[in-house]
Amino acid sequence: MGKLKTKLKQWLVSKTEDCKSVSPLFSYQIDRQLSFTEKLRVRLHLFTCGACLNYVSNLKFMHEVFEVQKNCINPDSLEISLSPDAKSRITEKLKARQ
Repeated sequence: MGKLKTKLKQWLVSKTEDCKSVSPLFSYQIDRQLSFTEKLRVRLHLFTCGACLNYVSNLKFMHEVFEVQKNCINPDSLEISLSPDAKSRITEKLKARQ
């Protein structure tokens, strides 16, 4: 059984797409529902590629972390502004361009 699985993987490696062409689907699958064909492409590739399987695992972990952070942050409590020094440097650069 082990030899058959190895031979199947070797055959699939020769038939599946390369990492570069499939990897955009990994991100898309977080944001939207993939089509049947896209799902098949992803599953076949992940069956044969440990590096991409690890990459997808990391993507999912980061997505979960960012979701938790997004839910913990109160946008009203954030004070986002440039320091006076940064504002001055930007102003000077803009004046120098004119």
